[in-house]
Amino acid sequence: MAVAKPTLKCLVADDEPQIGALVREALAQQGYVSDVVVDGDQASRKLAEGDYSLVVSDVMMPFKTGVEIVHELRARGRMIPVVLMSSYLSEEILVSCSAVEHLAFLQKPFALSDLRHAIDRANSSVRC
Repeated sequence: MAVAKPTLKCLVADDEPQIGALVREALAQQGYVSDVVVDGDQASRKLAEGDYSLVVSDVMMPFKTGVEIVHELRARGRMIPVVLMSSYLSEEILVSCSAVEHLAFLQKPFALSDLRHAIDRANSSVRC
């Protein structure tokens, strides 16, 4: 009898629909099934409702930032790996997340191999 592989479920949050679709496609190649949302409030609701094994989020989104989403998750004790994407990563953002475990940053624009490496870093126990 074959053992079924667990479903890897990802939440992708980006206010640019084309980026969300690109990330969803790339994750599908790695075995993830992804839900895509376009703002921070939607991301928070989905995370409260669903069981995700990964979050890939833009930093700057309407209503709530990716950084706020990470801090909400950690405040609830949820250690889901998170990849934060941004075309501009400020020193303030990096410092505010410096002690957060299971977090990686991805500079936009990125190659798909960069996304894979960021996911690997987020899945490790190393702090960013």
